[in-house]
Amino acid sequence: MFSWDLIRSFLALARAGTFEGAAQLAGVDHSTLRRRIQSLEQHVGRPVFTRCNGSYVLLPDSAALLEAATAMETSSRRFAEADLHDAPAGKLRVTIIDVFADWLAPAVSAFLAEHPGITLDISTEDHFVDLEREQVDIAIRLARPVRGKGRLRKLADVRFSVFASPAHLARREAAPNPAGEDLLLLGVHFLHRDHDCLAADADWMLQHLPRGRIVCTTDSYMTLRRFCEAGLGLALLPDILGDHTDTLVRLHAVPEATCDLWLVVHTETGSTRRASLFTDFLVRTFKAHERLRA
Repeated sequence: MFSWDLIRSFLALARAGTFEGAAQLAGVDHSTLRRRIQSLEQHVGRPVFTRCNGSYVLLPDSAALLEAATAMETSSRRFAEADLHDAPAGKLRVTIIDVFADWLAPAVSAFLAEHPGITLDISTEDHFVDLEREQVDIAIRLARPVRGKGRLRKLADVRFSVFASPAHLARREAAPNPAGEDLLLLGVHFLHRDHDCLAADADWMLQHLPRGRIVCTTDSYMTLRRFCEAGLGLALLPDILGDHTDTLVRLHAVPEATCDLWLVVHTETGSTRRASLFTDFLVRTFKAHERLRA
């Protein structure tokens, strides 16, 4: 029989890759974490991890152990958060691109005022998290996942346009550049992904921008907008972001530059009352935006 402490330590090392990082995740000291891993491997009857490039990684034949341990963690979390009346209270872990977190902020404020028992833990990570492994309840993604176990629902069509600041346009008019436009790009180097995100691909952006030279690349849409506002150059931005400020001018829409926005819900923790309330809120909010644009 495996103790829950052994399983928690196993998950911590699988996620952190080092004993130091795993000990912090598990809330124990380094030596305790190491003893627990040794004990787990004794129970299994074989090594579970191997050292590779300075990190500890799971051996290929340990994938089933990871899946089972993750399922146990999910069940434990649901048990700890259980409410006989399924009250809309507790924490929701949500991952979302910074663009939409910024745009949703006023509506989220109203949602939390209506449901004061719910706490949101919002992450704007630069990679596509694995909902099952990283214990995220809800994800909002600018592409449809092709792998994973989450429940999917399309939220909206995200349209893009070319934007620039008035200062940049005035400077360009006063001194045209024969080499073309100064361009700002988004380029994200994902740690891992479960789908292709065109909107985070620099080559995809270049297909829809005027001819010119790249003056800056960033991994954040919010930074891309800030640099565009500062007059560094032209940027291909989601309308939902460019129209959210009066410091940018839309030069022209790019109808063919459209991406799907998807809602991904954890198969188990996403079925709680609070997750259902937040999911319904997201669907209503984006549908209202679609109606305003029509």
